[in-house]
Amino acid sequence: MKPTALRSHRYIDVLFLGVIFWVARYLLSAHFGLYEDDLTRIPDAISMNFNEIWGHLTFLMTHYFANRPLHEGFIYIFSWLGWQINGLWGSYWIGFLIGVINIALFYLLLTKLHSRLLGLLGGLAFALFSADTTQAYLTLSLGGQISNTLLLLAFHVYLFGPRWLSYLLVYPIILFAYETPFLVFLAAPLLEKPQGSRHFWKTALLHGAILLVMLLSSFLMRYSRGGSISFEMGYREALYTALVQLIQGPAVALGTYLLRPYQVLVALNPAASSASLICFIVIALYLSAGDFDGGFEPGFLADLLRVRKYSELDERVRVLLRLVVAGVVMLLLAYPLTFTTRLTAISGRTTRGHLAGVSGASLVLACFAYALQAIFASYSHRRIANIFLAGIFGLLVGFGILIQQDYVKAWELQKEFWAELLPLIPDASGQTAILIQPEGLKDVAQIGANTWNLSRVLNQVYLFPTAAASVPRVYRLAPDWRSKIVTADGLFQINQETVTAPPDNYSSFESNNVILISTDNGILKRVPGPLEINGIAYPLKPRTDSVLPSLPHGILYQLLLDEAP
Repeated sequence: MKPTALRSHRYIDVLFLGVIFWVARYLLSAHFGLYEDDLTRIPDAISMNFNEIWGHLTFLMTHYFANRPLHEGFIYIFSWLGWQINGLWGSYWIGFLIGVINIALFYLLLTKLHSRLLGLLGGLAFALFSADTTQAYLTLSLGGQISNTLLLLAFHVYLFGPRWLSYLLVYPIILFAYETPFLVFLAAPLLEKPQGSRHFWKTALLHGAILLVMLLSSFLMRYSRGGSISFEMGYREALYTALVQLIQGPAVALGTYLLRPYQVLVALNPAASSASLICFIVIALYLSAGDFDGGFEPGFLADLLRVRKYSELDERVRVLLRLVVAGVVMLLLAYPLTFTTRLTAISGRTTRGHLAGVSGASLVLACFAYALQAIFASYSHRRIANIFLAGIFGLLVGFGILIQQDYVKAWELQKEFWAELLPLIPDASGQTAILIQPEGLKDVAQIGANTWNLSRVLNQVYLFPTAAASVPRVYRLAPDWRSKIVTADGLFQINQETVTAPPDNYSSFESNNVILISTDNGILKRVPGPLEINGIAYPLKPRTDSVLPSLPHGILYQLLLDEAP
């Protein structure tokens, strides 16, 4: 294929992959909102002007050095920029563009290393990777995914550019950003064209030594600046955790490529089924109509089975085997730095633990998909392979629709909750705790709605005086809160045993400063009190003069109340 024709095909392939990614992760994004960690950073970011954003970034780099300043910095920059472009949806546009850049970088990497066909299959596997369901979650799409961008750029530069520059690209991952993809770069020498075993081991050892120095220096710098490092859990526990993650992570990352299609089939969801069918047809046609280089002629498989030595293998087969090994190693290296996330989780924000696994898992799947095509092409039945692969990828798109529906529902639930709650608590003021009984709160699988971050919302719905010693907070009670909430001296304690909330919002309250909210037939209701616990009646906060309606509105009032359904 001529270079100009190949370039034009690459542009079309990237466009095609971008459309598939949009349908799978962003088709319903106009109706997405803010969730969990988003509520901590993004309302603050979009309320700032440019000078304030710049000042905050400077503050992060000078005073917040020990805790991922680039990760948070990118969230602030991109959410603010997106807000200027088109409100909250503009921030999702930027998250989508970052995702497309990563897909394009991965596609181009495989195209350069092997063939356009492998690049396309890898691009589809990357775009539809669903062990991690958080690709559209702003905290990770605007922050964490930048680490994957730096990683993929470093691979390109290591293999096709000045090698020293690749280390400058990858170092910020471990030092300033979301660190889990850092170790994946250890696999870079495996992607390089072999130049003899001696050259490989010399290159690999030097490469490993450089990355080890980077890793140790980042731990020392974080520790010296007062940051926490995961080894504070204890060296033995850290090593054990790393080994467990090394086993569980790859199994889940690869296994979900088959699990998600099954989940779509049993869900019987009309929107997901329709998207799956349409994308199945589109992907099948694209795979069948494409003028792909690197195909195999009939009879190839029989010839391959007669080969007895590795050196006798077709060059493309040898490259493919090397890429399978590289993909497995990349997948294994994606997890040793994942200390705080449960990798067996298959739903929700916790699946972010697989963020670094996308490159390795996608490479392994692409190689097997390519081999499947080669086998069927050997018998002149490549269309069967195309139909099978299109079916898997189509169902993965359908699973993306299920994720998006949960995001839409979670935002609707938050709007409904605050629209109902605020008229019940107009007298809330400093030193007031609003306790929400969990039985009436609805949850969705893929993202949190009215969960652990409730306590950080009210002070962004209303703007409280800067001189106020404290602000009222809303807490979601734990299921067994009654047995643990009262202290020996009669205070209501807010901690990990009684509520679902960040530790920095824990406190203790007099019962007459507590508002209790229950649910009656699906409607929130303020409990008048007194509240009886263990035979003792505790008075609750009586209704007093309104405070909240007189306060200026914060950015979350605009998003949650002005746009409420």
